[in-house]
Amino acid sequence: MNILNDIQFYITPPTLAKRAWDMFKNRNFQRVLEPSAGTGELALAGKRNSLYGNELFPDVCEIDVEKHAILRSKGLNVVGMDFMKFTSGAIYSHAILNPPFKYGVQHTLKAYDCLWDGEVVSIINAESVRNPCTAERQLLKTLIENCGSVEFVEGAFAVPEAERKTNVEVAIVYLRKKANLDKEIFSPVIDSISVDEMSASGLAGNYRDAQEIALSNSSIENMVTAFKAAVKTMREAVMAEARSQYYARLIGETMAVRNGDGVTEKADTSVNFVRDTIFRRYIEIKDRAWSAVLRSSNVMSKLSSNAQRTVEKEFDSIKELEFSVDAIYGFLCGIVDSQTEIQMQMCCDVFDLISRYHEDNLVYFKGYKSNSKHRTCGMRIKTTRFILPRHSAESYQTQLGWDSMRMLEDFDKVSALLDGKIKPVVGLVDVFSTQLAALRQGERINSSYFSVRWYPGASTIHFFPRDKKMIDRLNLWVGRRRAWLPPTEAGVSSDFWLQFNQAEKFDKEVRAEIKKAGRGQGWWKNPLYMLHSNEGSSRDEANAAIDTLLDTVLERHGIDVDFRLTDGTEPTKVELLQLKAA
Repeated sequence: MNILNDIQFYITPPTLAKRAWDMFKNRNFQRVLEPSAGTGELALAGKRNSLYGNELFPDVCEIDVEKHAILRSKGLNVVGMDFMKFTSGAIYSHAILNPPFKYGVQHTLKAYDCLWDGEVVSIINAESVRNPCTAERQLLKTLIENCGSVEFVEGAFAVPEAERKTNVEVAIVYLRKKANLDKEIFSPVIDSISVDEMSASGLAGNYRDAQEIALSNSSIENMVTAFKAAVKTMREAVMAEARSQYYARLIGETMAVRNGDGVTEKADTSVNFVRDTIFRRYIEIKDRAWSAVLRSSNVMSKLSSNAQRTVEKEFDSIKELEFSVDAIYGFLCGIVDSQTEIQMQMCCDVFDLISRYHEDNLVYFKGYKSNSKHRTCGMRIKTTRFILPRHSAESYQTQLGWDSMRMLEDFDKVSALLDGKIKPVVGLVDVFSTQLAALRQGERINSSYFSVRWYPGASTIHFFPRDKKMIDRLNLWVGRRRAWLPPTEAGVSSDFWLQFNQAEKFDKEVRAEIKKAGRGQGWWKNPLYMLHSNEGSSRDEANAAIDTLLDTVLERHGIDVDFRLTDGTEPTKVELLQLKAA
């Protein structure tokens, strides 16, 4: 079934979009909502419709999450998915929509209902207005008669620029909803006050300590319940603040102001004041709520520092969404769907960290490429020892600096990931948090995956992997990722895996060849320096140089450097042993 046909969805042509925006009476567009944005044509048609000629980018809802990235790329804030579940309309002054024709009346009534004070313009099927045969259509007809108007347009979707054409007649419905200030803000409360003094408990009203509230739902539902309670209470507080200002103004000025010694505070009890204040405080509460989700140990505890930053960057867009159970689950599902990619990037981050600061941490092998002309050298971390510099602590400190501890935490997370565990029994963070004094004395301390020795004077940490298979697995994952190793579906000759597995054995010879090739040249022309300190053509040049020198060493040991693809796609016996070991 074609969903577009099922819900009768039509992208708004430019001419119709402009006509809809022109229906608004109040041109001061403070905040605008487009509840069924599609790819943003209707929302963006009002970019220059604001009072001062500034560009206007409405907030939008869109049920199709695949369109969210498109909408954000056009400058639109995605604040919701299913508009029929949207509850934050009170902060908007205008709503403009071209809902799916099948649900046009329901969406229009929803837009009117969720606004507190503002205007609604909706493009719906004309038949929905001409034939009020249901209770919902009758209600819309009554609203149009009492607080709105309607224009009928023939052939609006039959124009040449319409992406999907139809001869259906449409109705552009305009509705004006006004806040009942007398009832909501300026209601007579003086008569309800029967005494002049109130106790502290009386002033507290119905407040209960948060610990008294027992919720049996999941933690996510608890978060949403708390969020809704905070928003509801905040809104009541803003109303009370406006009410207080109103009655204070009736009383008059202070004596200091009357004597010319004070400053009169401007009392604002207008609709705009209430709506703007609610908006600012709502955004703050929503930021707190989404941040609580992000801080959740279930979301972030397994991610490396860089992976957390990646999620946080994406989160800047996610937190624009209305805070709801559906939106939270959507965010968490997105993390689950990208979990493999995130984990792979975490491995690459740790690999790069180890390889960045000390060239002796690596050994080199001939990388796999389907086209030998573009073959390059691959890199793998030593399984015996690697060294990381720039990790110091003052004599009075009981642990390393913040950056160093975060690095150790990343090592713990990736090591556990490679071992299929949630976390190490004894992590590097534990070692450097509880045994720094012993490390200062030169002791070699064990964590679950590494034996470490710290040299405070040189500010270096020496890591001795306790499980070489774990480092082999890291090398295998990163090598696959960066095409140094063949994909799992490709088979290569046994000589390829032989030189890969024995790269540490050949390392001394390879470095000797690199040193010999660099004689008579400046240090900046050393291939190892060029490989780790440059990008672009210099890096490519260094790759090619090391790859050629690897040929010399491998051929000296009788290894065929023409790594042929094997027949078929089954891995060789040597490959199977390698993969099994990893």
